Amino acid sequence: MDEKADSGNWGIVELFGHQVVAGRLTKSEMLGAPMLRVDVPETKERPAFTKLYGDKAVFSISFTSEQIARRAAEAYHVDPVSVYVPELVSVEQYRRDMQALKEENWKLRRLLPAPEDPSEYGGAGVDPDADGIDSEMEAG
Repeated sequence: MDEKADSGNWGIVELFGHQVVAGRLTKSEMLGAPMLRVDVPETKERPAFTKLYGDKAVFSISFTSEQIARRAAEAYHVDPVSVYVPELVSVEQYRRDMQALKEENWKLRRLLPAPEDPSEYGGAGVDPDADGIDSEMEAG
């Protein structure tokens, strides 16, 4: 990391993953490794917060005045925490979806030519419900 970051200069940091963050930059250490500390100032939409970045996450640093860094922080809309919450479906919806997928699977299987030796593919009497999906749902 640049020596200028030790003194607490202001700047704009471009990170890998197309992220940009702006604020007061200082050098910090966490778990024995040097980190870039960015104190992002308060904006109209968010309170001030601090983020630490490893040197390998940083693409570039542009040292700026405090005024420019504050304007950039306002413009970039960086959230203090990124949270991923997957969309969850009900058990009933899951079962409906799985049944529809099973039916589609069997429709597509019927379009395939019959194997020359059915024993290679589980025999002619393969049970379409033998995939264990229903038993997994009932156990869970």
